[in-house]
Amino acid sequence: MFFHFIAPLRTAVFILFSFSLILTTTEAQSINANKFQYLSPVPDSKLNSPETNIIIRFGDALESYNLDNSLIVTGSRSGLHKGNIVLAENNKILLFQPLQRFADGEIVTVKLENSLKTISNEQVPVLQYSFTISNTNLNKKIKSDPNKYLELLSSEFDISKNEFVINDDKSEKFFNRKTYTVQEDSLPADFPIASVDSINNPTEGSVFYAPFIYPNYLPTYLIITDNYGIPLFYRKMKSATFDFKKLDDSTLTYFDLGTLQYYIMNTSYKIIDSISVKNGYTTDLHEFIRLANKHSFLLSYDYEKVPMDTVVEGGDSNATVIGIIMQELDENKNVVFQWRSWDHFKVTDATYEIPLTTSTVDYVHTNAIVIDDDGNILLSNRNMDEITKIDRQTGDIIWRLGGKYCKNNQFTFLNDSIGFSHQHDVRRLANGNITVFDNGNLHSPQFSRVVEYQVDEINKIVSLVWEYKNEPKTFAPAMGSARRLYNHNTIIGWGFSPETAVSEIRPDKTISLYLKLSDMFRNYRAFKFDWKTNLFVTHPDNLVFGYVPSGDSLIQSINVINNSEKQIKINRLLNRDSSFTVITPLPIAIDSLDSSTIQIMFKPDDGGNYSDDLYLQWNYEQERVTQIVGLSGTTIVSVKNDGNKMNYVLDQNYPNPFNPVTTIIYQIPKISLVSIKIFDLLGKEVATLVNEEKPAGRYKVKFNGNKFSSGLYFYKLQTENYTSVKKMILLK
Repeated sequence: MFFHFIAPLRTAVFILFSFSLILTTTEAQSINANKFQYLSPVPDSKLNSPETNIIIRFGDALESYNLDNSLIVTGSRSGLHKGNIVLAENNKILLFQPLQRFADGEIVTVKLENSLKTISNEQVPVLQYSFTISNTNLNKKIKSDPNKYLELLSSEFDISKNEFVINDDKSEKFFNRKTYTVQEDSLPADFPIASVDSINNPTEGSVFYAPFIYPNYLPTYLIITDNYGIPLFYRKMKSATFDFKKLDDSTLTYFDLGTLQYYIMNTSYKIIDSISVKNGYTTDLHEFIRLANKHSFLLSYDYEKVPMDTVVEGGDSNATVIGIIMQELDENKNVVFQWRSWDHFKVTDATYEIPLTTSTVDYVHTNAIVIDDDGNILLSNRNMDEITKIDRQTGDIIWRLGGKYCKNNQFTFLNDSIGFSHQHDVRRLANGNITVFDNGNLHSPQFSRVVEYQVDEINKIVSLVWEYKNEPKTFAPAMGSARRLYNHNTIIGWGFSPETAVSEIRPDKTISLYLKLSDMFRNYRAFKFDWKTNLFVTHPDNLVFGYVPSGDSLIQSINVINNSEKQIKINRLLNRDSSFTVITPLPIAIDSLDSSTIQIMFKPDDGGNYSDDLYLQWNYEQERVTQIVGLSGTTIVSVKNDGNKMNYVLDQNYPNPFNPVTTIIYQIPKISLVSIKIFDLLGKEVATLVNEEKPAGRYKVKFNGNKFSSGLYFYKLQTENYTSVKKMILLK
């Protein structure tokens, strides 16, 4: 067996084939392949899955008639194949899904007869080309045995060649922040408790992560916490989970190592769907993204037998070489785009320290997918130190961007001589820049950081515009993530580091949030999202007691509504300020689609303004679901009162100036129809914050100016009997 290099169509194709195969089969001559926008499998490509589908994109939308008689698919050993033909993506893509798998090692010929037309009545050219099926069954074995996948995956975490830098500086200088722990919480004995330093007002939202103990991967939990590290949701899992995150406002997703697929949950944490790669491949844990049109992108690692002794001196004659497969699935889970490293990369593209003479060679190790602003695709290829941009219409490589040891870098780096190394989690920002979690395995000394680059794709110039690294430096030899939040803070998951789990960093590099787990735990990625469960909800979700004199008390109620299909029990409550007390006894059982009332007393001992969060918890079967109710009250009389009777009040927003979120507090003395609207400098209404009937009380509402430009704005409170307008400044 030997390697051969040819250049069909648009890009150089790296292929492997058997000498005996050449003697017994003949590839069909390609006809008009270059007249089609995209073909999969790629013409003359090797190592294709026996279960592959066939994708043909001419460019224009096709007429739907005469499809069954137009496409002929024949295997050199298996003969003529019948299959399902589907037109997808507004009739622009023709899909053929064989009813039976192709034979191992055979050549498959695809013929498109001259009977198809586009919707504009253009004749579609005759097409003929061929590709070769892999003659190994490694993917089938791995798909049926998750432990085999885990064994191969663990090569990324080989810590023998990495030096951990663990912070031993316990000085007051480093740990001079107030630490919040949840040790008092009623959590399972093996729960990965988080300690959190909360400073500089961290961004509102919830932190998502799924820590595990390496190398056993158990116990593992799906976890959502607030900024104090208090678990709002957790679920103990039977097998390791990765990449726990929000897909959109109504769904969450995670990868399950036990079943090798992604699951999708709704706002009640109920699994409503699952998704996995097709064409006989095994779904990889590293990435799943879904677009607004419900198209999904996933990865697979493709395990093939390769005679590496024909590639490098000393190579294994029967090595397992791991390529990558990226798939785009449409809303019906049809594979409408497939990209394979075998068609575009060489095994020798790996960086110098990736061993090519061992029995297993992982030369690409893709770990992130980004749909770029222009609709094309960015891939992060860890073991090549490369970010690759791919044309989503043709599959061609547009450019290759790499660090110091990347063999195919096309860019010049300004003010960053080391570039990035063995990176994770590339992302495109709203300002056009990209962020990269730079693991830094090949830096000397080893350290990890987050970098933001300005990328000139025309002149191939990269400029470092921002970076963050812990001091003393943290090193994560694998995993990790960096995501830019709406207020320009960056949430960082430190991956395989035994030190820090999650940091939230401001643009000036000060710490907003610092979350630490036990050194036993590792975490693939960390995120922060606005998220609220709908399993049970409260009305109102913010309870405003208004003015209560010191020493006096006031009782108000909230209504808890069970939206689930089964009974729930509020069996634990948590809040930080003893001035607020729940007087309704626990547990509070609420039947399906029913509701119950909880009474809360506000009894302030001293003067001042009070605010707190009340955590309503349902703990059951190694799982927790939490709903938070905001509580506020005051002993300060800020307006004229007649016999302690409240008047109308519109307070100045805080903070002011703000970026991008500010809080507006208002007070009404009786039940009223309340309107709070935002106006720009020209008097144009730009947002409505409140427009409903409210009982007497003191309320707060937030305004998010993320979508608005800097400048002066006005906010107006209006009821039947009262109107007040105040100014506020958005300063970005």
